[in-house]
Amino acid sequence: MSGEALIYDAELNPTKDDIAARYAGIVTLLGSYRLVDPEEEVGIEILIGTDLDGRGVQLPLTYRSGELDPEHTLVEMDHSVLGRRWVSNALGDPVAVKQLIRTILEGDDGATRSDGVPAALDIRGSGKEEKVEITDLVLTEVTRQRAVGYAMFDGRQRNFQLIVPHLLRRLNLTGVDANTARLHLVGWLPSMPEKQRVCAELSVRD
Repeated sequence: MSGEALIYDAELNPTKDDIAARYAGIVTLLGSYRLVDPEEEVGIEILIGTDLDGRGVQLPLTYRSGELDPEHTLVEMDHSVLGRRWVSNALGDPVAVKQLIRTILEGDDGATRSDGVPAALDIRGSGKEEKVEITDLVLTEVTRQRAVGYAMFDGRQRNFQLIVPHLLRRLNLTGVDANTARLHLVGWLPSMPEKQRVCAELSVRD
């Protein structure tokens, strides 16, 4: 389990609906799924909704008490409990990238919420590793849907590419087996577990 995300009963300005509409073209916000920063410094949330054409889309975000990198900052938010928060593209935040990679490699699932509200999508990684230690992560290329870089994986430096697509597409299992070079984070509506969608793709190489 990816832990429990602490959720506050707070007023937000701008709201998440506003952020989702402005930065992802989401017209109907369905909710989100979350991962947890073990250091409890960074909020990691991926908003889920539908666009004008009714397609499922996502927007990966992080929330911090200070600005990480102006290049990846989307907006500043007023949080009635935590104060000023900086909302960023999660693919430009090493903490979020690390947790996404870990979740995929370990075959972990998403975080629960302290308020008991279920996630919009249940998620699970396709990896089989029992535990992976990821340290010294460096990002060399970042877009709104891709993070490229390198890190120490269990003491060995390896390169990675993490893709978090804007559009949630169907998972195609044709030709995918345990030896595939690309791993996935898949998600599904709790009421429809048979309809899996690709939330992220990961490639790791020496």
